[in-house]
This record gives sequence, structure tokens and C-alpha cells, in this order.
Amino acid sequence: MSSRIDLLCFDLDDTLWASAPVLRRAEEIQYAWLEAHLPRIVAAHDLVAMQARRRMLMRERPDLAHDFTALRRVAMAELCTACGYDPALGDAAIEMFLEARSAITLFDEVDEVLRDLRRNYRLASLTNGNTDLVRAGVAHYFDLMLSPADTGCSKPDPRMFEAVMARAGIAASAMVHIGDEPWHDIEGAHRASVRAIWLNRDGRVWPAGARRAAAEIGSLRELRATLERLQDTNGETSPA
Repeated sequence: MSSRIDLLCFDLDDTLWASAPVLRRAEEIQYAWLEAHLPRIVAAHDLVAMQARRRMLMRERPDLAHDFTALRRVAMAELCTACGYDPALGDAAIEMFLEARSAITLFDEVDEVLRDLRRNYRLASLTNGNTDLVRAGVAHYFDLMLSPADTGCSKPDPRMFEAVMARAGIAASAMVHIGDEPWHDIEGAHRASVRAIWLNRDGRVWPAGARRAAAEIGSLRELRATLERLQDTNGETSPA
């Protein structure tokens, strides 16, 4: 008798929407706001320099490395202080970024597929990012939503996946994770003994030496049939 798949856990960035154009636009909107309201910051730092400062802060403050929003808040407060502004003034700049960060456009098939899957499965989101799913208009798809701000860690840390299972009240055998990243998504799922499906939209070559996913798909439209095959194999996995 096969182990029933109860919960589907989805990565977000580059799984349900393209992240690069969203992040680029959010950075530009925030920078334009700074230029208008905190011009001394812009006079001292271009966009590339601000990004470099955040990367340096991430190395200096590993306690912030998993939570991109917290990292941005601290980095902005430091910039304000260095340029002679009240650090609290940076909060509005962060809000501008988060609003734009959450202005996403779903890949074409996502709405149809998630609505269909909800008829038979519970759905969860598990992201290393900081998209606000309510602002993004996608929270209604999910029964559970977790990010590093909730868990205190980030993928591929198995505790991310274990947190989903704990909140859902299920064993690893009842969950399948779907994501685009071989390291964060697939390896992370392996570490938690969770089956994973690699969403490979662009025909990438699987990284040499990395542990394989249970299956590989090129579009979420292939997901339901793939889940049925996984169900039929009683949880056993084979190389993608």
C-alpha cells in the first residue's frame, strides 16, 4: 500500500515567478526614493556600492544572513547613520523595496495548476526570499507559508523543511517539495528525507556530483502526472 502524498511544498522565486526582473525593479525604486528623500546616501553610494555593503554586512553578521529583510533594515540604518540621518528614516525606504519586491507576475501556468492541485493536496510555500505573499496576491493558494524570518534558517538547512512538516503535522513521506534550485531545494529536501521534484524550465544540466531529485519536470503542467507516478512507486525515488 503506497504512502499517501498529502502536502506539496513550493519554492517561490524562479519556481512560481521570475525573480530577477522583480528584484532589479525593487532595487531601482528604492534607490529613486532615496535620491528624492535621503540624497546624501545616494551622493555617497551608487546602487552597486549599496549592494556590496549588504554583502559585507552579511559576512560580518551571520545572524542576519538568513533573513534578507532584517539584513536590509540593518544595512539601511547604518547608511542613514553614516550620512547624518536618523536611522529610523530608512524604514520608509525598506517599505518601498518590500512593496516592489512583492509585485510579481506568475508564470503562465501557475494559477491554473495550483488551483487544480488544491483539490487533492494541501499546499505550502517555502522560500529563502522575502516576498510578502499577501501583497503579492498569492497567499490564498497556500495552507502554510514559511520563510527564514519564521524559521531562523534558510534552505538547504533541513530545519526549513522540518518546520513545514511540524506545522502540517505530517511525516516526510507525506510531503513533496518542488523547486528550481539543485542546492537549496533538492539537496535541502534530501537532508530532511523529503522527496523533491526539480523544476527545470530552461533545460539546465544537472550539477555533477549533486544528489538527484526524485523527478524532473520542465513545467508545472507536468506536476500532477509526476506526483501520480511518485505515488505509484510507494515513495521510492529514481534518478531524474
